[in-house]
Amino acid sequence: MIVTFAAERNYMIHDKTIYKGFLFILTVCLLLCAGTGNAVVAQTEKETAVSAGTEFSLENQLSLEDLQALNDGKAEVFTHGDAVTFVDGTCTSDPVKNMDDAAQVVLSMIGLLGGDERTLLEPWRTLTDTNGNIYYVFRQMYAGVTVTGGAVKVITDAEGKMISLSSSLESELPDEEASAGISAGEAEAIVLEHEAEAGLSVGLIGDKTDMIILPLFLSIDDEDDAIDINRFVWVVYTDNPAADFMSSSELPYLAHYVTMDGEYLYSLETVYPGDTAGSVGFDTSYVFEFMEPADYIGYVDLSDGTEMEISVTVMRDKRTGMYYLGNIERQIVVADCYEFMFNHGRVVLEYSPDNLEWDQVGLLSLYNYCRAWDYYNEIGWFGGDGKGTPIMILNDFRDINHMQLNNAAFMGNILGWSVFGASRANDYSQCLDVIAHEFTHCVTDAVMTYNSYMNDYGAINEAMSDIQGQICEMMYGATTDESWIVADRSLSAIRSMSDPHLFGQPEYTWDLYYKPRVLTPTLVNDQGGVHSNSSLLNNVAYRLVTDGGMSLEEARAFWFAVDCTMVPGTDYAQLSELMPSVLQALGMERYADALQRAMDATRLGVETMPESFDADRVLLTLTLPDNENFTNGNWMMQIISLDVKEFYERAKVLVEQVLAGDYSGLPESVQESIRESQAKPTPEPEEKPGFFTAFITALGEILEEKMAEESGEEPAQAVEETRKDPEIEEWMAWFREKFGELAFNGIGTAGQDGRTIRMVGRPGRTIPILMHMSFAENSYEPDQIVYAVYLGDQWIVIPVAEGLEGTEDTDNETGQQINSVSEQILASLLEKLADGRSFEEVADYLFFNIKGGEVNEISADGLEDLVLPEPSGPSSIFSTSESEVPARKSRPKITND
Repeated sequence: MIVTFAAERNYMIHDKTIYKGFLFILTVCLLLCAGTGNAVVAQTEKETAVSAGTEFSLENQLSLEDLQALNDGKAEVFTHGDAVTFVDGTCTSDPVKNMDDAAQVVLSMIGLLGGDERTLLEPWRTLTDTNGNIYYVFRQMYAGVTVTGGAVKVITDAEGKMISLSSSLESELPDEEASAGISAGEAEAIVLEHEAEAGLSVGLIGDKTDMIILPLFLSIDDEDDAIDINRFVWVVYTDNPAADFMSSSELPYLAHYVTMDGEYLYSLETVYPGDTAGSVGFDTSYVFEFMEPADYIGYVDLSDGTEMEISVTVMRDKRTGMYYLGNIERQIVVADCYEFMFNHGRVVLEYSPDNLEWDQVGLLSLYNYCRAWDYYNEIGWFGGDGKGTPIMILNDFRDINHMQLNNAAFMGNILGWSVFGASRANDYSQCLDVIAHEFTHCVTDAVMTYNSYMNDYGAINEAMSDIQGQICEMMYGATTDESWIVADRSLSAIRSMSDPHLFGQPEYTWDLYYKPRVLTPTLVNDQGGVHSNSSLLNNVAYRLVTDGGMSLEEARAFWFAVDCTMVPGTDYAQLSELMPSVLQALGMERYADALQRAMDATRLGVETMPESFDADRVLLTLTLPDNENFTNGNWMMQIISLDVKEFYERAKVLVEQVLAGDYSGLPESVQESIRESQAKPTPEPEEKPGFFTAFITALGEILEEKMAEESGEEPAQAVEETRKDPEIEEWMAWFREKFGELAFNGIGTAGQDGRTIRMVGRPGRTIPILMHMSFAENSYEPDQIVYAVYLGDQWIVIPVAEGLEGTEDTDNETGQQINSVSEQILASLLEKLADGRSFEEVADYLFFNIKGGEVNEISADGLEDLVLPEPSGPSSIFSTSESEVPARKSRPKITND
């Protein structure tokens, strides 16, 4: 999704976060459309299974020595623990011509891949890339259930010569007896109870609960020990109550995982419940049955105030003469969101009696989804899923309460359609990179047996969409931006692939804004940094083209092949191993050095925490107390830092220059204003602009924008307006150049042990702020907020449960608490000053002063006895404006025929 994409705006929780409900209650069945065969993707094959049978024996398995002999000693073999995860070379001396041949290869490799007599791999799909290379895909099964992370891909060239093998085979399988336990209904009840205790009301997706084997590949941040957990679990699907969270939630459903003994583990976002829905005979062809193509040429208004001429092929019903927004050739239609999602799959197409006016969002969406369709079709990929499944764009994206959703989304395969969402609440429909981003989510979903939307796996998924979206936009001439800004044609740009820091993303592993892997993915920890850490691969793609000289056509082919090569267990470490092999398989070895330089620059695949940091970086750690108040996943820490001393020195020099009549250090617009004022009569004193007044005013605006961007939040509307002012933009650029590296605002969450927060920041006097948030029942706005501020070497807790705007606070409890905290701080400050301490000593006492290159442990003093107050109801300060964004119509191009 875009807001995936978005940030997409990193959905981190803080005091300006916006929550809206997105309640998807579907009672209809979901299915995978089989589609038709084509040159790129063969039909799913299930005639044979690679299983533990008479042909299988650990005695005739290949060894590492055998692999080297087959490759003349040149095979590159990579492992995770004791299991082989990637082989850059052949695993057979025979040609691989079909799925059966590939199955024999897998049989001979099961021992090296970590399998045993219990291993079962089911043929799943065959893929083909632009070079004719073939990918035979196998999905792991066990005891009649799917092993979600288990898959093997055998890759050959067009003639059948094996190129490589990638695997995330699960070796530590539970005993079959472990599948006995609670029933599906009991698991569903546990999920509903768990969500209710968290103050959330979710809708259960009936008939989709399934038993699977859930794997977790985890490496502790600063240790080499791995945690491997594979267990039978029930996966229960519900709607996603935060699907428009901060206008950037990715997916409309949640998959909840419950162990067989009734332990609730966690939930992950997912595009749709399950991936093997049975056929119910639903036929989408009726939509196109009586249609014929018709041309439309008209004008639409872009958000930057300009007008765009647009030419689109639409549909005309031959029986009635009515026009509909859709494309027959590509099997794409635009329909009403609410009717389809909340009225039993009813398809209500956008229509026009005369083909003169169209809804601009729908028209632009159709135009750009057709271009994204063509972008992939040019390399032999048919439709979004490679099978030609018809595409439905749900226009006027809304929730069940008719609230418009500020998002863009790939929503999965529903009732025989590949479904995407388009909203009037934003301008993403005019951004080809955003549309191609969503389209690529559909592609990635189709080439993977499973994608765990957490940690590296989710970040890679997001990056693949960003990369192909950017390449598509540039290839089709839809942008002049050379800095690879995602959504550059929108008023709300999302990310920079060339300069990740601009939008609060890391440039390399363990850089500023980097999010370590997490044990329990939540909205608070961004599912382990799926939006933050996507920048690592994004920057590799940017460098390959701009520094390495890879053409856009080559880049499209390369990243598609990378997508096809990955397996569910492909993290950044494995990705760094397989990408050089993909280059070679495509005949692009000339870019190997550029790829290595890019991976070195981003530290792609580096999992361990550095032993030391550069002078302009610091590591902050906080170990939360080990009690139930701190293990619910709803905690985050924000740090605000400023190198006060250096800021003062630079500002002092600048002021001295100005007082001496040297204005060269100021923005050009300010210099011009000064020159104009000097050419005029001296104004009255009260009219004379003061430098410090202007400086502080501009600084406030800049810091507001900076905090919004770096925290992943969409900037306030007032700041959005200032972005349109060239002079303000000049001020912002000037400030970043002069002082930008002296200030930092970042967010961290608990890592893989569930309690330790590790985050990289900048040196300076720092205020750490810890925050907890819970939610009101039947509401997706917070009803309980607890702040703890680190001042004077201890945490001072400020519960904010009442007294917020729109709530009753008859006893003014919150105000009394804040006054009490203020008195504590003031008393301590006066005491220090009375002892003859200098201002700098007092500042060091009051603020956490951190120095560059150091590891700083923040004490947990003051948190041990924290008691979370009872929720008091949702606060209106988090409410989003419910104003309706009206539809805008296109205008036909008038011709003199």
